Amino acid sequence: MYKIIPLSLLFLCSPFAVASVVNINVYGSVIASPCELETKNYLIDLNKINIRNIKNNQKSDWVDFSIRLKNCPITTNKVTMTLKGTVDPNYPEYFINSGTAKNTALNIATQLNKNIIKNNEKLIVNINQQTHNAEFPLSARIIGYGSNITVGSFKSHLELTLLYN
Repeated sequence: MYKIIPLSLLFLCSPFAVASVVNINVYGSVIASPCELETKNYLIDLNKINIRNIKNNQKSDWVDFSIRLKNCPITTNKVTMTLKGTVDPNYPEYFINSGTAKNTALNIATQLNKNIIKNNEKLIVNINQQTHNAEFPLSARIIGYGSNITVGSFKSHLELTLLYN
């Protein structure tokens, strides 16, 4: 065993050792990622509405909610939101109810002055440069049209697109 070890060391230190050159390339991108949504899926509960309170083009009470953005990039100053949904065939300024309650529709508006937001309408807000947050304060309610309203569920699906400037 003593003779094998020196022989092994002799091969390790042999003048026949080979060296290789290895190149390492590092790459990536520096980007301005968009703001983060505080919540990815919003569920707005309009509560139970008595049918007699929305007959003949009456409306339920407003329910306020907000689309909030956080961690916006320093270089981003404004956010444009486009709201999209299926319009009600009888009242194109409102969104369709896909639930079982008939002759009802969804009314969306800005929270501050209750301006109606129609399909594909754009809203623009400034990003707070101290907090890097932004908010779209909105309100929703149910409208009933005609006297043939039926009881049932109320569902409406909206999608929003955000554009950062």
